Amino acid sequence: MSNPQQPKLSLRERRRRLVWVKVAAGSAVVALSFIAVWFLARIPTTTIASIEVKGTSIVSADEVKKLVEEKLDGSYAYWIPHRNSLLFPKRNIENALALAFPPLAKVSISRNGWSALTVTTEERVATALWCDGVTESETCYSIDKNGFIFATATDATPMVRFYGALSGVPIGSTYLNGGFASLNTLVAGIASSIHRTPKTVTVDGASNDVELAFQDGEVLKFVRTVNQQATLENIASVFASQSFKKNKDFEYADFRFGDKVYIKFKGE
Repeated sequence: MSNPQQPKLSLRERRRRLVWVKVAAGSAVVALSFIAVWFLARIPTTTIASIEVKGTSIVSADEVKKLVEEKLDGSYAYWIPHRNSLLFPKRNIENALALAFPPLAKVSISRNGWSALTVTTEERVATALWCDGVTESETCYSIDKNGFIFATATDATPMVRFYGALSGVPIGSTYLNGGFASLNTLVAGIASSIHRTPKTVTVDGASNDVELAFQDGEVLKFVRTVNQQATLENIASVFASQSFKKNKDFEYADFRFGDKVYIKFKGE
């Protein structure tokens, strides 16, 4: 007997079945791809297992490592772990370290092989101190060359101490809003030109008046202006005058009033 004739599928039905086959095949490929990525992202050879920290002195290397470990926890969209050495959040970790540790001037992270990271840091260098008062119990903080306050000063390092013109939390603040470098240069220039050793610098944030005290007790006052070179030249010329050649010992010299200079010599 011959087989009964199979019903013929319409062209539309054949096309519909073909579409479903393609969809099913495509879905299977996507699913298998996701599964493959999931497994490949977790293989030990590409999983970060160790972290080395270089260049820290002020900051604890263990604290840096701890923060990096915290940032490596978790995953992208619950799928790819942050510990994958090819896709770890490098920029995010570097920014987090810079924010968490103000003494770090530079932070760079590099992969060491396929399962290790090296965190290389460069710490800020103190050029002066900012202090919160003039009493014996004052607290002083380290300032870098740009005026950034980055750490509590823990020793009696013989640096010039700056006061005033700062409100809020010192660490993480920038003293004089970027004007520290030029003022510090001016103070050094004045000290060199009149042969005195600077001790403290007090800045009035409202008036920009500056009081510079020297190691031997003399006080020099001037106004912090844009043209600080003119201020330096004015002070240097006065101290080169006949008055100072006759008597080099002074108690104070006030340069805040334009062409008028008020000077009091010791013994007067």
